[in-house]
Amino acid sequence: MSVPNEPPLNVSLQKPNGQPPYLPPTDDYGNPLPQLLATPRKCGAAAGISWIVKAFGLFKSQPLLWLGISVTFLVIMAIVSSIPLLSILLIPMVFIFIAGIVKGAAIQARGDELRFDHLFSAFKSHWQPLAIVGLVYLVGIIIAMIPLFIAMGSMWFSMMTGNMGNTYGAMNNVSMGGLFFGYLLSMLLMIPLYMAVWFAPALVSLHDVDAITAMKKSFRAGVINIMPILVYGLVCIILLPVLMTLTLGLGILLVLPVLLLTYYTSYRDVWTNQPLSNT
Repeated sequence: MSVPNEPPLNVSLQKPNGQPPYLPPTDDYGNPLPQLLATPRKCGAAAGISWIVKAFGLFKSQPLLWLGISVTFLVIMAIVSSIPLLSILLIPMVFIFIAGIVKGAAIQARGDELRFDHLFSAFKSHWQPLAIVGLVYLVGIIIAMIPLFIAMGSMWFSMMTGNMGNTYGAMNNVSMGGLFFGYLLSMLLMIPLYMAVWFAPALVSLHDVDAITAMKKSFRAGVINIMPILVYGLVCIILLPVLMTLTLGLGILLVLPVLLLTYYTSYRDVWTNQPLSNT
C-alpha cells in the first residue's frame, strides 16, 4: 500500500513581520546572561548583608587584582580632588569608574577573565550618560545641603552680631536646635538622591539605559528595597569602623574593594533574572 508523498512541513524561525526571533545573549559557553527585569525585584532585609557577602566572594576569587583596581581608583580620586581645576570633575569621574568596576565584576561573574583595564572601560563606552548622572548628583547634593547652609549661615550671623568679647555668650545666641534640624533635613534629602544613583552605573554600563531613565529606575528600586538598603548602611556604619580600628587603618584595603563590588551584587539581586542571593 503506497503512502502518498506529503509536502515537507515548512518551519520558519522568523517572526510574522519577517524579523528573526529574539534570542537572549549568551556567554562563550552558551549560558544565558543575566537579563534586565521590567520592574525591580523586592528583596528581603537580609539581602543587605548578602550583598556584602557576595561581594567578598568576588573579591576573594581575584584579591590582588581587585586590590590593585581599588587602590588605583582611590589614588586617582585623591589626585583629582587635590587639583582645584579638576576637582569639579571628581563626582562624574567616580560614577564612570564605578561603572567600569561593575563591568569587570560582571565579566568575572560569568567566568571570563577580569583585567585591570576594566577600571577604565566605561570611559570608552558610556562616559557621557555616566557624566550626566554625576552632574545631576552634584546638583542634587548642593540642593540637599541648602538647609544645612542656612543653619550654618545663621550661626555665623549670630556670632558676628553677638558679644565678640565673650565667645560663649555669642554661641548662646545661636539656636543649636536649628543647626541640628538643618543637618538632619539635609541628610534626609540625601537618602532619595542616594537611591537615584545607586543602581544607575550598572543600568547604564550593562544595559545601555540612558542617564535619566537609569536614575528613575534606580530610585524606584531603592524605594521598594529600603529595608535591605538600611541594613546594608547599618552594617557599614557599625562594623566597618570597628574593622578599621582593629587593623590600624589597613582594613581599607579589604573594605574598599568589597564595598565597590556591592554595586554589582545588589544590582544582580534587584534588577536581573539571575539574582546572586536567595532573597
